[in-house]
Amino acid sequence: MGKNDLPVITSMGNSTIKYVKSLHLRKNREQEGRFIVEGIKMVREAMASEIKTDCIIMSEDGMDAMQGLRNEAEQKGIRVLTVSGKVFGEISDTQTPQGVLAVMEIPGHSLDPLLKRENCFLVVLDGIQDPGNMGTIIRTIDAAGGSGAVLLKGCTDPFSMKAVRSTMGSIYRVPVVMIDDRQHFLSSLSESGFCIAASHLKGQNIFKWAGGHGKTALVVGSEAHGVARDIEERADVLVKIPMAGGAESLNASVAAGILIYEIFRKGMNLDE
Repeated sequence: MGKNDLPVITSMGNSTIKYVKSLHLRKNREQEGRFIVEGIKMVREAMASEIKTDCIIMSEDGMDAMQGLRNEAEQKGIRVLTVSGKVFGEISDTQTPQGVLAVMEIPGHSLDPLLKRENCFLVVLDGIQDPGNMGTIIRTIDAAGGSGAVLLKGCTDPFSMKAVRSTMGSIYRVPVVMIDDRQHFLSSLSESGFCIAASHLKGQNIFKWAGGHGKTALVVGSEAHGVARDIEERADVLVKIPMAGGAESLNASVAAGILIYEIFRKGMNLDE
């Protein structure tokens, strides 16, 4: 079937388009349990992942280049809709859209299976507000072979379009667990045998800390406020990145990357 034979949605009043547009808001994503991924690479990886893809929306402007992607989606039984370039521009979140996005189910990962693992490296995020930093940290966890990301209440939504885009596909592979009751969570970590290492300006040099614990939870706070006092008090160790130059701090995702890889280097056995 050629692109000219496909029905094209041209109205923002279309029910599906209105639904997709609504998913730009966090409250609607949480209510519907759905999020949006955009771009050819991200959509192709989405279809290959274990996460359910509800539908794919393509702009008629790029149909020739994406016919193979459409065929692949239809073979998997995924509904594909074609929209006008103007409509796609309204539901896109990028300045130069590639002309394809997908609506996906938010995976419901649970903390318990992670806590029960013999070897586990969790990265706990406390107050991370920037979506770009959020996505980059999740991507780093994926690259280092971390076990999962735990987001304490008050973090930005990891399933916003900007955060998802910054993960570069890692959102499909890294279990993300969101926690409301932080005290119960911290107690669960301790009871499960985790070493809680919190990033803190008063901590010891991360490069001199012995590390090597089979179960480690690294807590990274926001650039503005760092980790909360209750976490500081419950942590088994406070660690910091030494600053030899004039800068007082690092970008949160850069700092997290250094800490994650240093803990990884210290002997985390994550081959389980």
